[in-house]
Amino acid sequence: MIQRTTGASQQGEEPRRRAGVFLRFGLAGIAVLGIGAAATSAAWTDQAWFAGNATSVTVDLQGSTDGRTWADADTSAAGVVVQVPAAAFDDLNQGADVTVTLHLRNAGTVPLTLGAADVVTDRHRSTSIFAGTTPATATVAGPVPTLAAGATTTATLRVVTPRDWPATYQGRTGTLAVTFTGQS
Repeated sequence: MIQRTTGASQQGEEPRRRAGVFLRFGLAGIAVLGIGAAATSAAWTDQAWFAGNATSVTVDLQGSTDGRTWADADTSAAGVVVQVPAAAFDDLNQGADVTVTLHLRNAGTVPLTLGAADVVTDRHRSTSIFAGTTPATATVAGPVPTLAAGATTTATLRVVTPRDWPATYQGRTGTLAVTFTGQS
């Protein structure tokens, strides 16, 4: 037997099919709106940018014998040294005690820690000038241990000969070099 669908039965299915289609379109529309809302919320952002420059410190220890004329005496190898006046240690005799003031200036941008003076005499790391059993001695007093940026300080270079300095030292020539190191 063949059954025929009556109009009433088709009429009941038609609204259900339409409701299903509307439901599917409705869900798809909600999904599209949700994606659109998410895309819209991502557009609501803001940023804060920062920029600046960076510089490093300068370390510049300078020397002078008069406290007015300064030199970047960084190396003796290039002949760039502060020359102690030639007359300062000329004609040393028995019992001599001669001092020279050495000036230091921190021309850098950071405080410097100054180490002890490095004294080299007659090309040896020693305080003895004119090698032998009774040499003259060179010592340095000072400077302050910390030198602020832009500040100056002094040290005293002292050369002393013994009171009983033997005649064997007559006419000798010696060399003397003093190095100060500033560290940041």
